[in-house]
Amino acid sequence: MIPMGDPVARSRWRILAKALSRGNSLEDPAEDELDSSTSVRRFSSYGLIATIPLVNLREPQATWFEYHTNISQDNFSVLVRHPKHSFTAADLMGFNNTGNVCVWPSEETLAFFCLSNRELFSGKAVIEIGGGMSCLAGLMVAKYTSAARVVLTDGNQIAMENVGRIVEKNGLKGLTHVTSEVLQWGKQSKLGRFDVILCADCLFFDEDRCDLVQTIDDLLAEEGVALMAAPQRGDTLGKFFEEANAAGLVCVLHKEYNQQVWQSHIHMQATEGSIYDEDIHYPLLLTVTKAGTPNDIHRIVAAGC
Repeated sequence: MIPMGDPVARSRWRILAKALSRGNSLEDPAEDELDSSTSVRRFSSYGLIATIPLVNLREPQATWFEYHTNISQDNFSVLVRHPKHSFTAADLMGFNNTGNVCVWPSEETLAFFCLSNRELFSGKAVIEIGGGMSCLAGLMVAKYTSAARVVLTDGNQIAMENVGRIVEKNGLKGLTHVTSEVLQWGKQSKLGRFDVILCADCLFFDEDRCDLVQTIDDLLAEEGVALMAAPQRGDTLGKFFEEANAAGLVCVLHKEYNQQVWQSHIHMQATEGSIYDEDIHYPLLLTVTKAGTPNDIHRIVAAGC
C-alpha cells in the first residue's frame, strides 16, 4: 500500500482525480502536467476505435458508449460502461488503478491488434490481466473470435463489477466460456493456465513489476504467449525485461506490429505542435513466452503485423 503522503502517490491521484472529473472516453484528451515518475496522459487516442455516447442507456452513476471500428470492411462494436464520479481515494490507491478511470492508447491499440489478428485466438484459452474498467481487448476477443475460453480480470472489485455489467450488456453473460474475475497479481490463482495472456499498459509501476511477472509465469501455458502493449516510458520497459528474463521468460519487442497503428504513430510524430511523445505514448508490443517455447510463436505474431 502506498501512503497518501508519498509524492508519487499524490501525483498518481491527481491523474485519477482529473480523469474522474472529465469521465474520459477514447476521444477525450487530458492535459495532465506531471513529473516523469507518473504516467502522463496528454495524448488519448489514435482514432482507431471511435466512441459514441449512448443517450438512451444513461444511468444515474454511469454513461454507456459504443466503441466501434472497421477493419478490412468488417465492422466491430461493443458497449462499454463509463462510471461517473463515485470513487474515493481509498477505492483507487494501493496499486495501479489508472486503467479504472479511462481507456488508454495501449488498450486501444491492443484491442485493434486483436481484432486484426483474430485467428491467433481460435480454440485458445485467453485471459486479460489488469484490464481496468473495460477490459476492452479481452472483450473484443470474447465477442469476435472463436476463443475456447475468455476470462476478463483486474485486481479491483469495483472495476470487475463494472466489467460484469459490460459483459451482460454485450450479450456475453450467458456464454459459459466468458467470465470476469477479480485477480490480484502475485497471489495464487485457481484460474488455471492460458494459451494467450493480454495486458495493456501495466509495466510502469515499480512496486507491481515483480508480482506482474509472477502472475504471467503462473498463468501462462507452456507453449502460450503473453501479448503486452506498453510505451517505452524511460527505463520501465527495460526493467520489465530484466525481471521477466530472471524468471525464465523470453521477451521479444515488436515496434511495427500493425500497419494502421504504425501509420497513426508516424502521423502524430509529424503533426506540427503536437504534444505527442513516442517514449510515453507509443505502445510497443511485447510477446512473452516461457523459456524453451519454440520461437515460431513470436514469428507468427510478427507475421500478423
